[in-house]
This record gives sequence, C-alpha cells and structure tokens, in this order.
Amino acid sequence: MNTTTRRSAGVFSAVVLAAVLGGAVAGAAPAPAPAPAPASVPVSAPGAHHDHAHRSTPIADEWAAAWNTNSPERMAALFTDTGSYTDHAFQATFTGKDGVAGWVANTHASIEDPRVEIVDAFRSGDRVAVRWEFSGTDIGSFAEHLPPTGKSFTVPVLTHFELKNGKIARCEDYYNLADLLRQVGLPSGVWTPPGA
Repeated sequence: MNTTTRRSAGVFSAVVLAAVLGGAVAGAAPAPAPAPAPASVPVSAPGAHHDHAHRSTPIADEWAAAWNTNSPERMAALFTDTGSYTDHAFQATFTGKDGVAGWVANTHASIEDPRVEIVDAFRSGDRVAVRWEFSGTDIGSFAEHLPPTGKSFTVPVLTHFELKNGKIARCEDYYNLADLLRQVGLPSGVWTPPGA
C-alpha cells in the first residue's frame, strides 16, 4: 500500500469512527442526527416473566386489561363499529363489537385464566405493534373429541392494530399454534420435525 493510499485509508477510518462515536473530524461532514424513536409510553412495572421494564402504549394497555379482566364489553369499546379481530393461529375472524366481545367471552369460557402479558409495544401513526405472551390452561377447548389435558401453555405472540379515530379498526394476532398444542400435550399437526 503506498503512502497516498495509506493516508486515504486513515482519513476514511477516522471519519467512520467519528460517525460511530458522534465526534467530528476536521474536513469531515458531521454525522446525521439519529432518527426519532417511535412514539411509545414507558411502563414502569416489570413483567412477571421479564426482569426489565417494558414499553407499551395506552391502547395496548387497555386491550391487555380487557383480556385480563375477562371483559368482553371493555374490549368491544376499544373497536370501531365495523372493527375486526383475527386470530391467525386458529384462522378465525370476528367482526363488529358483538363479534369482538364474543371472541373474548368464548376464549375465557374455553381456556382457564387466559392471560396477556405485554413484553413491549410501540405506535407509529395509526399502527400499533405489541409483543406479548399468551398463557392459560387447556380445559377442553383445543380438541372437542378429547378430554381436557389440564396442562398449561405460554407462547409468544405478535399483535398488530390498525387504528381509526383512536379506535381499533383491525387487530391481528400471530403465534405458533403447534407450539401451544405441544405444550398441552395434543397433536400439533400432520408432520413433526425429527427430534422435536
């Protein structure tokens, strides 16, 4: 490497280091300001399964409280008149306030103590993403032809809200049904990976 190449490499390295550390180098353009963090509301109480405080949003906290207090009416009040709630694991969609309320009531009737524990959440405009844990106990809801296993489950879930005028127009839950079924000791599908 010749002297000019070494000098250019040294200047380039200094510029990169300055950008990473937020410093300045003579003759180098200042590092761009970091993008603002997504709007979120910190929540001070740590989750039961996590040793750090989680971040959430008011709408996500209200949604979780409706689940955890077994309140179909409270959940329905968070949705628009034509809002929908989709559980992709069970391939089920419930529409309108009555449909959403029915989904909450049905879940509480078929799973003992279903719980929502928010890990974190953030909002950007009219979209909200919530990462949470879904837990409960099988009391016969997963396989009508089989007796309840009485076993508990905890699965990670990602939920996405689309809001309209501050209400939920669409809510979608994404999680692994096979993971839930395996935890409660039920068949999880036609194919199980080797060693699973």
